[in-house]
Amino acid sequence: MLSCRHGGVEMSAGLTGAQSDAARASGPIVVLAGAGTGKTRTLVAGFVDRIMRRGMRANRILAVTFTNKAAAEMKSRIVEALGSGVAPQWVGTFHAHGRRQLRTDPDIAGLRQGFDVCDAEDSQKIVRRLLEKACAAGVFEVEDSEVFRRRVKSITARIAMLKEELILPDVAAAATEGLIASRKLADPDDIMAWRDAAAVYPAYQALLREANMADFADLLLWPTITMLRDETYRRDWAARFDAVLADEFQDVNRLQFLWLKALSRDHGELFCVGDDAQSIYGWRGANVRIIRNFLKEFPTGRMIALEENFRSTGHILSAANAVIARDPNRLKKELHTAAGDGKPIEIVSWSGSAEEAKGIAAEIGRRALEGVPYSDMAILYRFNFLSRLVEEELLRSKIPYELVNDTAFWQRAVVKDALALLRLSCCPDERQSDEAFRRVVNQPARGIGAKSIARLEQLADDEAVSLFRAAEIWAGSASGKTRERLQAFLSFIRTMEDRAEASENSLSPRIRTLLEDSGYADMHRAAGEDGRAALENLHELLELAQEFADAQDLFDHASLGSASHGEDTFGRVKLMTIHGAKGLEFGHVFLIGWEDTVFPSRNNSDPDEERRLAYVALTRGRRQVSISWCAFRNGRPAEQNCFVDELPEAARHEGWLREVGHNRRFSSGRRSSAAEQNAALGF
Repeated sequence: MLSCRHGGVEMSAGLTGAQSDAARASGPIVVLAGAGTGKTRTLVAGFVDRIMRRGMRANRILAVTFTNKAAAEMKSRIVEALGSGVAPQWVGTFHAHGRRQLRTDPDIAGLRQGFDVCDAEDSQKIVRRLLEKACAAGVFEVEDSEVFRRRVKSITARIAMLKEELILPDVAAAATEGLIASRKLADPDDIMAWRDAAAVYPAYQALLREANMADFADLLLWPTITMLRDETYRRDWAARFDAVLADEFQDVNRLQFLWLKALSRDHGELFCVGDDAQSIYGWRGANVRIIRNFLKEFPTGRMIALEENFRSTGHILSAANAVIARDPNRLKKELHTAAGDGKPIEIVSWSGSAEEAKGIAAEIGRRALEGVPYSDMAILYRFNFLSRLVEEELLRSKIPYELVNDTAFWQRAVVKDALALLRLSCCPDERQSDEAFRRVVNQPARGIGAKSIARLEQLADDEAVSLFRAAEIWAGSASGKTRERLQAFLSFIRTMEDRAEASENSLSPRIRTLLEDSGYADMHRAAGEDGRAALENLHELLELAQEFADAQDLFDHASLGSASHGEDTFGRVKLMTIHGAKGLEFGHVFLIGWEDTVFPSRNNSDPDEERRLAYVALTRGRRQVSISWCAFRNGRPAEQNCFVDELPEAARHEGWLREVGHNRRFSSGRRSSAAEQNAALGF
């Protein structure tokens, strides 16, 4: 145990030998902190040790992390350890520190004093304006509004990634071609998106400067570029600090790493804490090779592993160790605990996702009756679409839940769009369908913009008719493609209305026809990978619609489902993606969708990152982890995934440890014809 005194108050850090060794180490240090091994405690101890044992001043230690919440927690722990008389001034996020640096010298970015920082939404608005001008000039051609929205988002994200690679606007085109080649990109849509970003980037940056604005990436880009180019400037900033500490080091990108190196080069005091096995943000620029190559960058440095886990049972750690051991590039460590083996991992298989959802809800209810708080249970999944059936069953079972960092199923835009099509086809002549008309009339694009909608609204008011009927009146005076597309849409809705009145279709096939024949489904298919989640959610809606004979019943169900979400979330089961669960822990964790068609994702260019996701998922559990998979998901046959196969026999148990009335092994259930049709259509 590390004990020390400050301001007359004795403090005990309660560190293990490895944590103490790490906290007291000097020079370039990377602490390989496995899940649940006390990462934050070690980082704070390192900060405190530099003040109390080595005589540094708190205002000369720079500590950086990724979120405001993590920075606030770090600062709070430091103040708790040192006393309120010592206020650390340089504990914050990368963006916060970069902003302070750029505020001091805004001219390095071509900015003036008092510049504004634009957020992600502001950046997208600028890109949108540029693309609209380019479309008007015939440079870009994007007909569909949803495709246009995704293109804006994609280009904005890639401009930020170019900045994170220290690529400036004047060399963006050539550098992007090099990036495409070095990453061996093969997807034509991906390549086009990168080239589009390189083309838009110079004009985007010019608009930022003209408006005296910096985006988030600029906050670190220009200080780093300047420190690399101007040694006097670098030394001036580096001299302000005696040590640099970095949290979540496995998630840094190239720009962040070069910034850290530039500020710590003279004194060599770079203290980094992270875990390469938990690097799961490659899609947003995190480079796991940085932590893995630390000792190559700093030959005189040290790597200290923290392997004693204080969170999970032995069986959970055994499972996690077995999964991550198959990553050939991992930094070697073996998590262990003194807490005992605990319960083995439950592997529960089901005939389909509906049975899975019922079984999970029933098991949660059983554990709640045994005294497990709802708030100590979590359901984790690889993709958001997997939550829908579970949400439904939790609602039916009156089990309170919170959907974390996600939009509830019934509030998702794609689901609302599909229901809007259905509502419009039910009663197009009623004013209650006006909002549905507004939502879908231009999806896909039919040349009906805001001005056209305003004209239709005025006509509807004048004639005391619905927007749909006003559109029928107005369509006769429209011209060209707009008239052709609008009339086709209106005629289609009328046909679907007639079919509904004649009861020619049950609800699920009717919705499927609406999605197909309106062009809505094809709009999402054309978006490639960006449209995959939308199609999965549409499939979930089609599956659910089979339970309803009447559209109004489905509308009522959707409204109740939306209203039930967003209430007080204290004491609720948590539902979230594995990414969203990073850094969290729960007594009981249910991992759903562990079949080979879902997880690992075939769309991730880095299969090892999928393995790291499995490791993160397993290590969220403290007492019990249950893995669930289905023989059929979304009408497609599946097997348990490779991660389940790799779990040690001694650490796993087939089925629930105590049965609750649902079959432990799946039945040989037959897919419904509707499910087969949905699968064939690509939903």
